[in-house]
Amino acid sequence: MIKSFSALFAVVFAATTWASPVPPLQTQIVATGLDRPLFATAPEGDSRLFIVEQGGLIKILQNGTVLPTPFLDLSDSVNTVSERGLLGMAFDPDFADNGRFYVNYIDSTTLDTVVATYQVASGQPNMADTASKQTIITIDQPEFANHKAGWIGFRPGEADNLYIATGDGGSANDPQNRAQNLTDNLGKMLRVNVSADQLPGDTTQYGYAIPAGNLADGNPQINPEIYAYGLRNPYRDSFDRETGTLYIADVGQNNREEINIGAAGTNYGWRKFEGNLLNFPDDPQIANHTPPIYDYSHGDEGASITGGYVYRGSLIDGLEGTYFFADFVTDKVMSFRFTGSPITDAGVTDRTAELLSPTGISGSISSFGEDGFGNLYLVSLNGQVGMITAIPEPESYAMMLAGMALVALCVRRREKAAASMHI
Repeated sequence: MIKSFSALFAVVFAATTWASPVPPLQTQIVATGLDRPLFATAPEGDSRLFIVEQGGLIKILQNGTVLPTPFLDLSDSVNTVSERGLLGMAFDPDFADNGRFYVNYIDSTTLDTVVATYQVASGQPNMADTASKQTIITIDQPEFANHKAGWIGFRPGEADNLYIATGDGGSANDPQNRAQNLTDNLGKMLRVNVSADQLPGDTTQYGYAIPAGNLADGNPQINPEIYAYGLRNPYRDSFDRETGTLYIADVGQNNREEINIGAAGTNYGWRKFEGNLLNFPDDPQIANHTPPIYDYSHGDEGASITGGYVYRGSLIDGLEGTYFFADFVTDKVMSFRFTGSPITDAGVTDRTAELLSPTGISGSISSFGEDGFGNLYLVSLNGQVGMITAIPEPESYAMMLAGMALVALCVRRREKAAASMHI
């Protein structure tokens, strides 16, 4: 009888639970009172969430509480004017063993981009060892305070190579056309090998090697760090943790916002192109131009994209493979599934009503975050972080309860039939 009940319950459970592909979503606030948070991330399989603040602090959310002592304090080293600040963080793929992580910030003295590595303090997993700092790379910045990008990350399965996103250096319309200049590391996606200390005799410098497959491939007329180019302000970027696909959200000028797929040697077109729109028709023809998989016009849709992540968590049925992004100006949150073909407006789902609210996260989405288990978060410049979760549907519960009642009725009938046969 128990076997019969289990089999019937499994059928009913499958029919009721999996009928709807994606349940309604909501944002559950997990942290408040933060100071201009710009990013959230975590090592693979780690239950903590590390929250990056523009002013130079990295804080830890652990067991539902933001710890009072910062994991790392770079406030004395960081310039925070306009779009400068502590802008990015990434954990070494072997962090659980080596305790190494990386940060991207604008230096308070030179106003240049610094990508540096630190290690966790010995015996203190919630504290970084500030004395362990070593510089990976510095990138010269012009005097403008905008377009500093800042994202850094590792592609799944590519543990040696750190990807570094840079903006075109600022002002408007890339006045020096740096994004197309292959001897300038601005307006690019860079890739460097950080698998070993290249300068072991210098405790302040770590350095890097050049991995195979970058754009230059030995050409001395191209900066060897460049992986892809033609970007205005790639904010933010991410890897699909399952497929390794690189999503690059590039903020536009006056007309278009865009999302690109990262590939070695690709030219995304800025400044000659803004999204799919010809922006500087008199600029020379450009090589290797690859249009975005999706772009949208300024207006109701937005005017400043914030890139997100592909959902690969296990808590929301039917959401697997969905890419989330937002617009900072219009406070919209949207999603789509990329299957290899360009995305149309019809393929985009507006999630704003589900995920933003006056009593929760109301807008100013500065970033998305991904924890160590693939769950996604909204990060608001207003000082909040919220986790994207599912709302259980009452209809599903009602259907399941009705199904269970039907199962019970069937079992009782079988029991009566079996009993009558033994009279």
